[in-house]
Amino acid sequence: MTIQDEKRRTLLSRLSRQLGYTAPALLLVASGSAFQAVAGETPDGSAYTSGKEAPLMLAEAHAEAEGEAEAEGEAEAEGEAEAEGEAEAEGEAEAEGEAEAEGEAEAEAEGEAEAGDHDRSAVERPDGYTPGYDESGDNPAELIARGEALFNDTSLSTNGLSCASCHGADGLSGYQESFNDPYPHQVAMGMDMFGMESVHADEMVQLCMVAPMEAEPLDWESDELAALSAYVVDAQQRFAGNSTGHNCDT
Repeated sequence: MTIQDEKRRTLLSRLSRQLGYTAPALLLVASGSAFQAVAGETPDGSAYTSGKEAPLMLAEAHAEAEGEAEAEGEAEAEGEAEAEGEAEAEGEAEAEGEAEAEGEAEAEAEGEAEAGDHDRSAVERPDGYTPGYDESGDNPAELIARGEALFNDTSLSTNGLSCASCHGADGLSGYQESFNDPYPHQVAMGMDMFGMESVHADEMVQLCMVAPMEAEPLDWESDELAALSAYVVDAQQRFAGNSTGHNCDT
């Protein structure tokens, strides 16, 4: 055996031990001619196969490599698809959460808007205001009589109602128990719709103008507000039996 053959065998044997499987053919050049050799032990201990066996072994090696590459590609694709699915699910969940939060915020805003439909400042005594009637009941008969006429006047509203539509022509119907108490006292409508703990007689008139009658509040300095307020005080006193009051039927 020549030194060149010994080197060739040593090289192939080393490749066989390192790779552990059939490797691509090595193109060897010997004495000016080329042939293929594949790493692997032969029955006689030589470290290469013949040129006839090389193509088959090469094909098997390529097929195995392609199979491994394909399996790796499929596993990577599955991993990416799973990651995309999780990301999409998280995105949808987040979007649903945001939509739900927006819906709750919108519902809350609607509730606040509904509660704030009535402007308290429109029905509450303004600063510097001086009433044009006496809330203790010491009011002229002429002022009370004018208030009675306005109490039954549907032209004050925008929906055809008058104060008498809810409280009767004599002004003694449709009140809560609190109407037994002198003004100012608690009124359910003032509390529920405007957040007012108690109301004066003139504020009660403005409440009725804005809410049930769907009209603009009366001018705080107007004779109409003074007359209606005087009549409401008279009606309260008659309702509570504290005074014979003004005879509204005459």
